[in-house]
Amino acid sequence: MRLKSLLQKLPLFSDKGDSVERTIKEKQRAQRKKEKIVIPNLRLSYAEATSQLLGKYDRATAMSLAVGGDYEFMGDALRVRLERFGLKEGDYLIDVGCGSGRLAYALSLSKYRDTIRYLGIDIVPAMLEFAVEKCQCPSWRFELVTDLRIPEADECADMVCFFSVFTHLMQEESFIYLREAQRVLKPGGKIVISYFDMADPKHWEIFESNVNSVRGRQSKPMDIFLSEDFLNVWAQKLNLEILNGRAPDCGQRTCILQKL
Repeated sequence: MRLKSLLQKLPLFSDKGDSVERTIKEKQRAQRKKEKIVIPNLRLSYAEATSQLLGKYDRATAMSLAVGGDYEFMGDALRVRLERFGLKEGDYLIDVGCGSGRLAYALSLSKYRDTIRYLGIDIVPAMLEFAVEKCQCPSWRFELVTDLRIPEADECADMVCFFSVFTHLMQEESFIYLREAQRVLKPGGKIVISYFDMADPKHWEIFESNVNSVRGRQSKPMDIFLSEDFLNVWAQKLNLEILNGRAPDCGQRTCILQKL
């Protein structure tokens, strides 16, 4: 008993020595665990991406690049498509992900300036401010919305469009937004969405580019790919009818749905 008592008093058996040894082992385990972790590809938010563009270019150029470039040309191309898909004077249009006002600006220069109701929503304040300045339409609404909702009452809109929105959301988020669009639409109202189609050879090139960005740990907003199968299932679940799943595109696949 005396020997055991004596040994316990030695540093080798002290509580302090045990504590130091445990700390060292814990640090070693944490380091080994850290070495095994694969760092995920860094993704920028749109606010961060816009801020970087504003720091690099003049405001107008940054706001154009933030929505893909060719601000006026693409805006008018989208306006023509909405007109072809059924937009008419007197309609209430909700533009989800309106960005810096590419579509809104084109509409403001057309016959629709004083003949439609318009609501544009986005998550980036700087983009909304630019859109308001460009359009100069006091009766139109531009609102900051940072969650997955459309700030409108049930069954009040004639058309809801999502240009380059589902391309940057998780599928679950896109479904929630689609459900919101179904809620705010009048019966017979239409939804226009654009998306990257995994089966489209042109879009596959974008996917391959994203693969390279993952390998290179490049920082960029994420791109999400859908397919007609996704949209068919979503339409069935939300009491929507797909009028045209392969409408003339604008660099992305376009799908037209109607509320039953």
